[in-house]
Amino acid sequence: MLKKFTLFALFPIMLLSACTATMVSKDTAGQKAQKYVTKNILKEGIQSEVQDIKLENGAYAVSLKIKQGEKDLEKVKVYVTKDGKYLALAPIFDMAKPIAAPAEKAKEALKDIPKQDKPEVKMFVMAGCPYGLQAEQVFAPVIKALGDKVDFRPQYIIYPNYNGGGPENCMDKNNKYCSMHGAEEAREGVRQICIWENNNDKWWDYIAKFNEKCSVSTPEAANCSKGISKELGIDPAKVESCLKDKGEALLAKEVETSTKFKAEGSPTIIINGTNYEGNRSPNDVLAAICSGFKKQPEECKTKLANGEAAPAAKGGCGR
Repeated sequence: MLKKFTLFALFPIMLLSACTATMVSKDTAGQKAQKYVTKNILKEGIQSEVQDIKLENGAYAVSLKIKQGEKDLEKVKVYVTKDGKYLALAPIFDMAKPIAAPAEKAKEALKDIPKQDKPEVKMFVMAGCPYGLQAEQVFAPVIKALGDKVDFRPQYIIYPNYNGGGPENCMDKNNKYCSMHGAEEAREGVRQICIWENNNDKWWDYIAKFNEKCSVSTPEAANCSKGISKELGIDPAKVESCLKDKGEALLAKEVETSTKFKAEGSPTIIINGTNYEGNRSPNDVLAAICSGFKKQPEECKTKLANGEAAPAAKGGCGR
């Protein structure tokens, strides 16, 4: 969606003119932010639309809806200085409060995770959400390292009547099973559930290849999925049969689970029933899951390749 970079990964500028004698109206600030983001940050064909503007921490907080045609992609917040000169794409820091060091932040995120003999880990994603795809990439080495020591399951975010429903957004006639990035995203979610249930040992390889080669925003998603399935020794006919015969029932369970855990965005990470909002690097996620053991196994001492890599962007897809 973005031209060269992830929106939330941009380095924030200093809000130097938050207190200025020349103050533009909030509508002007919103218009300037919308035009700047659309022209300079978004890919060609992607538009932004102002949803809300309010003063926040000495600057205008402008909520933008990112769209492709009539399809909503995600929501983002940007900040505009009161003189309308500067725009920032990251949260504003309250200088009255210290910023915790990364290690301290990581420890704080682990405090509330309950202990279990076998931690239960759920990763809620959308099959086409870039932040969900990042989370899958982070989780892959962690879950492979821990193996059956944890009860892990991927889950999928599904909305009823999303964006007014209809075949563009929903995979069923009653508009119960819809996805933010279109009906094909919901169908691909079912395919991935079917592969998890029937070819669990090949799921991570499928996810890696699908995320690299395919896109749920194109009509070729189904054929791309079939090609990858064949490559990995997964019967694509069985996957499509599962989609056709069990798709709505499987998504009904996803809706039930996401409602239970109050998971509305991609990604949402739940460890032992607790929402994890810490850093999303492999080592941070491993530490978080391992903090949920009553007695940590040897695998928790694993040094993951690229485990110290920078955390994935903290954004998400959600309404």
